[in-house]
Amino acid sequence: MSESYYKGYWMVTNRCNLNCGYCVLENAPHQRKAELDLNAKKELVSHLYHQLGFRRLTLSGGEVLIIGKKPPSDFIELLRHIRTFRSADPAKNLEIELYTNGTYLDDNVACEMEGVVDLVAITIDSADNNFLTDIGRNNGRFKNYYENIIRVCGILANRGIELKLHSVIGQKNHLTLPGEVSSILDAIEKASAGVSAWKFYQYMSYDAPEKDKFHAISPELYQKFKEETEEALTGRNVRLHFKDNEEMNASLFNILSYGNAQYMRANDTWSTSQRTGDLRTYNSMSELFAKHEINETLFRRFHEVLR
Repeated sequence: MSESYYKGYWMVTNRCNLNCGYCVLENAPHQRKAELDLNAKKELVSHLYHQLGFRRLTLSGGEVLIIGKKPPSDFIELLRHIRTFRSADPAKNLEIELYTNGTYLDDNVACEMEGVVDLVAITIDSADNNFLTDIGRNNGRFKNYYENIIRVCGILANRGIELKLHSVIGQKNHLTLPGEVSSILDAIEKASAGVSAWKFYQYMSYDAPEKDKFHAISPELYQKFKEETEEALTGRNVRLHFKDNEEMNASLFNILSYGNAQYMRANDTWSTSQRTGDLRTYNSMSELFAKHEINETLFRRFHEVLR
């Protein structure tokens, strides 16, 4: 029987330098204090690789580039540790995807990413500066979010790093974004970059009614957005993925900043979602599945890597 390998979504930090209105981060002081330090983050990577069989990690946050006291130095050191798990052998190579807002991503950081990070995904919910200010992406000294993203796309392309876009779809942009997607790709191409894929997330309810009333959209509106966006991007040679709430709930397995993992059982919501112990304490995925009654078949459907 061949060995099983897995992919995981790791929220490396809860810290973020932006203030997106639809985002829910567990960033209370005690939660930030519980975040693994740099050495523990390295230990977690090693354990996920050697003991639990992970061969693909998505590094996210918060904003992963701002870990440590002097960003992005700790992030670069983490990348250098991850580099030791790179291999020409597909069964041994640790693939890395990075989700970032790009505000700390310059050519020096991209140089460190080269040969370690396979794909970078950047969130862009609109090209309209007023919308980006309203949603919280133009925050404090981090202004001109859209223009910065276009610049970062050029930097990544120059380093040969694959680029992906993400968009969160809610009440504020489901009508307008289909009319912007083509011009966003045009601007990126003008910066001598290309986009291989674009994922659109239906805003997910976090059991927070006050937030949901400003952002949540019905499945019917999300479906209409999907149809209009597919039509607008016809012939653009970009892989499209429309991730609705059902898929997000079924696939949920977030490795959290303090080393535990969050997952859902049938009929769970965000507020009743479950937590494992520190993942460094499990000797195998079989042990993890058994101790927490995780649906192994469902987990493998979304998280198994076939090599």
